[in-house]
Amino acid sequence: MSSNTIQNPFQELVFEEWKSIETINAWRKWHSKMIPHLAPMTEILVANAKIKQGNQVLDLASGSGEPALTIAQMIAPTGQIIATDLSSGMLAIAEENAQQAQINNIQFKTADVHELPFENQSFDTVTCRLGIMYFWDCQKALSEIKRVLKPNGRLSLIAWGAIEENGLARTLMTPFAKRKAPPPLPPEAPHPFRFAKPGSLSAELEQARFNNIEEQTKIVPCPWPGPPEELWHQLYEVASPLRPFFDSFAPNEREAALNEVISKFGDFFDGQVTDPSTCIVIATAMP
Repeated sequence: MSSNTIQNPFQELVFEEWKSIETINAWRKWHSKMIPHLAPMTEILVANAKIKQGNQVLDLASGSGEPALTIAQMIAPTGQIIATDLSSGMLAIAEENAQQAQINNIQFKTADVHELPFENQSFDTVTCRLGIMYFWDCQKALSEIKRVLKPNGRLSLIAWGAIEENGLARTLMTPFAKRKAPPPLPPEAPHPFRFAKPGSLSAELEQARFNNIEEQTKIVPCPWPGPPEELWHQLYEVASPLRPFFDSFAPNEREAALNEVISKFGDFFDGQVTDPSTCIVIATAMP
């Protein structure tokens, strides 16, 4: 199957959300500030991956370059990482960022995780930060990941945790959701909170016959280096799957909900950083 062949509506949805020029431009615009914003979860992802200097690493859904650029510096000079994404536009940004940082041990490959263009047992480690929720056929994707991992390799994943425990998501969503419930989605549909329920990500890994599976939920900082209004703009522009919901309100309702979001984010602003904390699901496994 070609990665450009649309097989089901979920695949089409993900393509539309993440390959749009608006989304690509937003990730370019906010990249430098998103590094510290998501750094705490990057640190956890890397620590659980047990990455070592000299490793061969595959990063999935790399977006504008993180965490691949951080990992590249950890495994240098002999280690190599391949950053992949569905969107060639996203990877063009990532390549620009690598050049600016003078990082040379990284390659960029437009690739669909459901059909990885790599040989069997090619990588010591596969990482994916906030991407697995959008795999429209999770079992097929995990089968491909398992195939390209070396026998003693390691998979490290991070997904969003439950909104109720997630200060960032709760503050963002509640003012809108109390005015109108988000449209219901099938359990297997790709969306940000697909694996928020404890054990759901582990269940996918078990079904794919991974070994040594570990899952945990953590509350971590998510320090946005700017005021509440800027955090809202970044979330709205970058979080492609949520934009249609935010835009579905009448102008007066949307403005009221937005003012409430910014006011609530203000409770977490210290004059320099807005940090409402967030909840993440962390999973690791071996083939």
